[in-house]
Amino acid sequence: MFGLTVSLAMKGGIVAAAPVLVYHTYRILSPLFNKGKRREISLFLALGFILYLGGTSFAYFVLLPTGLRFLLTFGTDIATPMIRITEYMTLALAMIFWLGIVFELPLLMLLLTRLRVMSHTDFKKIRRYVPAMAFILGAIITPTFDIVNQTLVAVPLIALFEVGVFLSWMARPRQVKGIGNSD
Repeated sequence: MFGLTVSLAMKGGIVAAAPVLVYHTYRILSPLFNKGKRREISLFLALGFILYLGGTSFAYFVLLPTGLRFLLTFGTDIATPMIRITEYMTLALAMIFWLGIVFELPLLMLLLTRLRVMSHTDFKKIRRYVPAMAFILGAIITPTFDIVNQTLVAVPLIALFEVGVFLSWMARPRQVKGIGNSD
C-alpha cells in the first residue's frame, strides 16, 4: 500500500507539473516568435490540453465503469472476483493516461500537415484502414477483449481521425491565386 501511495504521489506530481512546465517553456521561448506564431502556438497548446482532458474524462467516466463492470461480473457463477487496490489503480491510471494520449490524434495530424510531412489527401488515402486499426488499438488499450469495450475506444478514435482529416484540410497550404486548386 505504501508503494502505491508513493507511486500515485509521483505520478500526480508529474501530471500537476506538466502544464506549469509547458507554460514556462512557452514564456521563455515566446520572444523568439512573431505575434502570429505565438498565437498559433498558444492555440496549439490549448487544443492539446483540451483534447488530453477529453480523453482522460472519457476513460474515467465511460470506459472504466464499463470495463470494470464486465470484469467483475464475468464468471461470477463460477468464482467470486477479487481485485486488489494496486491492480485497480495500475489499470485505471494506464487507461486514463493512454486514452488521453490517444485523443491527441487530431492534433498530431494537424502538426504533420503544418510541417508538410503529410497532407489531407494522404490521410484520406489511409482512411479505409482506420476502423481496423482503431479496433486493434481498442483491444490493446482496454482491459478486456469484449467487443463493447473495444467499440467504446474504436468509435471515438474513428471520429477523432475524421476531425484530424478536417483540421489537416483546414491547415493545408494554400495555392497561389490564379492556379487551379483540385480540392
